[in-house]
Amino acid sequence: MNNQISRILRVREVCARTGLCRVTIHTLRRNNDFPEPLQLSPGAVGWLEHEVNDWIARRASERSAA
Repeated sequence: MNNQISRILRVREVCARTGLCRVTIHTLRRNNDFPEPLQLSPGAVGWLEHEVNDWIARRASERSAA
C-alpha cells in the first residue's frame, strides 16, 4: 500500500479527471482495470486521489509505448 497522504475523490470528480462516465468506471473496475473505491459509508464510495492519478499516468504511458 502506498503511504502517501491522499485526498478522497467522489465519483463526480473521478469522472471529470478521467473523462469517463460512471458506467465505464464500473465496467473497468469489474475487469480489474481501475482502482477499487473505498466504502466511505453505506451509500458512499470514494477513490484515493493518488491511485486515480497513477491509473491516468499508466494509461498515458501505454499510449506512448504503442
